[in-house]
Amino acid sequence: MTNSITFIEKEFLLNQLMRSKGAVSLFGPGKSARCVITSFDKDVVVLETTDVGPNPFASWEEVTASLGYQGQRLAFSSKVIRVDGRRLHLALPERLLKAPQRKAVRVAPPKGLALEFYLQNDHVHMTVPESTEYLELELPEPKEGFDLSSLNGLLASFQAKATAKYSQAGVIMFGPKRAPSTLEEKIITRLGRVLLVASTKSNLPPTDPYPEGRIVTQAMADAYEGPSIFLEGSTLEKNRAEKAQAGVVSEVYCPMLYYQYVIGYVYIMNDESKKVCLDFRAVDFAWEFARALAWKLKEQGYFKGDGKGKPEPHRPHVLDFSASGCLFVLPKSSYPVKLKQAAVLDLGIRAPSLDLLCKGRVVRRFEDRENEYYGVSFLGLDEGGMAALRELLYADRSSSMPSDETVYSG
Repeated sequence: MTNSITFIEKEFLLNQLMRSKGAVSLFGPGKSARCVITSFDKDVVVLETTDVGPNPFASWEEVTASLGYQGQRLAFSSKVIRVDGRRLHLALPERLLKAPQRKAVRVAPPKGLALEFYLQNDHVHMTVPESTEYLELELPEPKEGFDLSSLNGLLASFQAKATAKYSQAGVIMFGPKRAPSTLEEKIITRLGRVLLVASTKSNLPPTDPYPEGRIVTQAMADAYEGPSIFLEGSTLEKNRAEKAQAGVVSEVYCPMLYYQYVIGYVYIMNDESKKVCLDFRAVDFAWEFARALAWKLKEQGYFKGDGKGKPEPHRPHVLDFSASGCLFVLPKSSYPVKLKQAAVLDLGIRAPSLDLLCKGRVVRRFEDRENEYYGVSFLGLDEGGMAALRELLYADRSSSMPSDETVYSG
């Protein structure tokens, strides 16, 4: 986790580094240099390169600095205001970050470097509902003890375990003749998330404890129903009240996702026969089974493509690159489906001197009014590919990798 330091701390640290001639590793798009701080004031910090050879930086370039003081990792981003021989005048950074602990420094993409990603569902068209979130189809880590040896074994183990735990449990499949009809079904298919009704006499959970985003919160449900809830009341709340009257204690609706398609859902319920409120353990149980069932259905050939060949590449705008990942942005107007955290993408990293293929996992996601932002961690790059990428990003092929923020080499 990164933490900003105060202005007084920043002034003290810069003074100490200047007096001790502490090493500063400076990175720009496709270049890097070792420097020392020679002076600074309230607007500018002056660095002098100590590397043999010409100064590779130019005015107005965005740069990232990595440095250390008494074993503490520090980093800041800035812009080159002026180049004077081996001296670089940088805008004094607003923030100095403590202990970023990233595996590689982030830099602006060098000229000619681009990223492509591929979605495996691009040539899959199904007559089932689509959610607003995309999740790669993967066999889940086994925790609940389901029999994964076969489809029949999986279904039998689910039924046996569910019967022992819950009043009712089953699978509902969507298709051309079975569309979502209830409000609960419409919410989970739209959002692609689990609806946990912990009690028919209380609201939905106010927060989502899952890092990747897994459940429907009360705010999400209210937003789905819209402003009418203030005039006419919540239909979902009315449904819960009716179910409570009928003896239903608790429910879970867990969508079964194939990429962004919702092919059905797992339903779990407790009533008067088992007066136990369902919690996140029931969510985990249903989620693992739903993921495993989708995987087994794919193995059985349940999902069909349209035969048009490989997916088309998507070319996002990349905000920054590192040797271990990148941050890119997608406009909501062009990409209405969100990439779920933990989704795995097929990536192509392209440049005139580079052509790398690897996978990437979405490790964070945030948004503003117009765009979705995705932090992606590269997976499966071999040593040669990593070295080539380091050279392109940092002009560095060394195995020690001075761009590694987890190792202080100052």
